Amino acid sequence: MGPQAQVQAMNPLLSTSLSPLWSNLRATRASVREALAQYPSALVDAAAMTACELLENAIKYGEEVPRAPAILFTLSLTEDTISIVTINGCTAPESVERLFCRIQSLRDAPDLQALYVERLQELIGRPGEGANIGIYRIALEGGFALDATYADEVVTVTATRRIYG
Repeated sequence: MGPQAQVQAMNPLLSTSLSPLWSNLRATRASVREALAQYPSALVDAAAMTACELLENAIKYGEEVPRAPAILFTLSLTEDTISIVTINGCTAPESVERLFCRIQSLRDAPDLQALYVERLQELIGRPGEGANIGIYRIALEGGFALDATYADEVVTVTATRRIYG
């Protein structure tokens, strides 16, 4: 099953195929806010930020490949869970490995805030390095758990969190 079929099987609240343009961030943020308007503002804010951070990463690090010619974005809800997914092409396995390492460090961290501060301190010490701070924001500020897969030059990043509590 290809990426498009996987997205359709989820029965999402929002599902769209996007070109890697920065202007799509604004439109997606607005769509997420509108789709979640009946939920508490803290959840809406967290979801909008998470959607933008995931899309920003897909735009910055993604590329067109045969199995993912565009960025796929979905927002799904169950009774108690919200899920945001981006799917994009990537021919740089070392970039995906860095993503996997960052996600694992978030899973293993006893204190997300300390990990976030540690990352900021690393950036101060190496200012030329890319920030890569969005994944930390998703976990710390948004309260989302992250997962990622990589197969056939396609990266799927999933952010999930409970709607209430």
